[in-house]
Amino acid sequence: MSDHLLSQLSALQAVVAADCQILHDSQDPEFQKRLARWTDIDRKVPAAIVLPRSEEDCVKTSSIPFVAKSGGHSPWSTIGAEGFIIDLTLYSDVRVNPDGTATIVGGILAKQVSVCLAEAGLFTALGNGNSVGAIPYFLGGGGSITNSITGFGSDQILIEVTEETRSDLLWAVKGAGQFFGLITQLTVRTHSLSALRKQQGLVWVGAFVYPLDRAAEVVPVMKQIMDDPRHATAGLMMAIAPPPARTPSLVVSARYTGDEAPEVPFKALYDLQPVATTGRDLPIQNVSDDREALCAKGDFKRFGLVGLHEFSVEAFLQATEVWKRLIHECPDAINTTFNVQWDSRPVKTPERESAMSSHDIRYWQVNIIWHTDVKNRRKTRYVDFQNATRTGPIQRRYRGEARLKKLRQLKRVWDAQGVFTRQLLD
Repeated sequence: MSDHLLSQLSALQAVVAADCQILHDSQDPEFQKRLARWTDIDRKVPAAIVLPRSEEDCVKTSSIPFVAKSGGHSPWSTIGAEGFIIDLTLYSDVRVNPDGTATIVGGILAKQVSVCLAEAGLFTALGNGNSVGAIPYFLGGGGSITNSITGFGSDQILIEVTEETRSDLLWAVKGAGQFFGLITQLTVRTHSLSALRKQQGLVWVGAFVYPLDRAAEVVPVMKQIMDDPRHATAGLMMAIAPPPARTPSLVVSARYTGDEAPEVPFKALYDLQPVATTGRDLPIQNVSDDREALCAKGDFKRFGLVGLHEFSVEAFLQATEVWKRLIHECPDAINTTFNVQWDSRPVKTPERESAMSSHDIRYWQVNIIWHTDVKNRRKTRYVDFQNATRTGPIQRRYRGEARLKKLRQLKRVWDAQGVFTRQLLD
């Protein structure tokens, strides 16, 4: 650690509260635990990890070069010996307000938010990862299985930055907030559980498993289901080799918020006689529990995401061939999965425009490139779908020349030094 950082660390310890932990021994098991990230790609070791328990301590810590960490899934939540990690794990809360909105604080995770809201008869837009930080999810846009009911996560944000006083910053925070500051609290819109299946806050969760060599037969049928707005279906169609058998398979992980029996919207899938099916009604706060393995920390993972206006059967079939070639050449990449995410109904139109530019997107190509051998880093790069990682071209995320120009201008006003990443500056 440099003398300059050492002096800053000593000064920080003198001004933060006594219960604000500062970890600086990189060999300490607690330090290593806090250092864990969803992916080890480009993971760095900071000079210290600070665990504030209040907003005041967050402000005091932010005078030093830092990155923030909630769930540890962001590719930007890492920094080297030149700075600190502000780990918000111990500063977290969620509460339902008298007006029915919810306030989420610090490092609160998606699962914690969904459980709290469900206890009050409410839900909001939340993604598929229980251990993802809720605030970063909302700031970054945030897709979910309730897009057609709620809109995106960023559409739920209700903050004190008003239209009259800071309308430009409000516009940017809703979809690009992670590039503009460390946001310690958000107020978000909630919805009654009665908007979900059978007015009971339920979602039908099921899976249809087919041998991958039947993809040419199954995928066209799936396209018809995905394009049918009569039924409130959503989910993922995946090329995957699930444990324990690790047999290459086409798996349709389906969600349904309508009131009919699942045999109605998914009749065509049942008629194809899958090798295995599952299905049951679950409370919305438990819908993502079966995806815990995808949230595991460590290994070398890349998350690719591309919005699509049209779903191409041919393109998906070609992607399955790339996937098969990858796991053949790199057996350590067996956890890799190529997916298309769908919602049969359009995303709910937001009340106001924001930095989020994907409300017209109907389908998402969602790839998780996951391998364990560092020597295969180069081999796995070629499978990134259109270079669609979360650190990829900013133009893909914020479409439209005028939108991107406005974001760049606001970045120069609010974070000209690039404290919160260099995105929108470089």
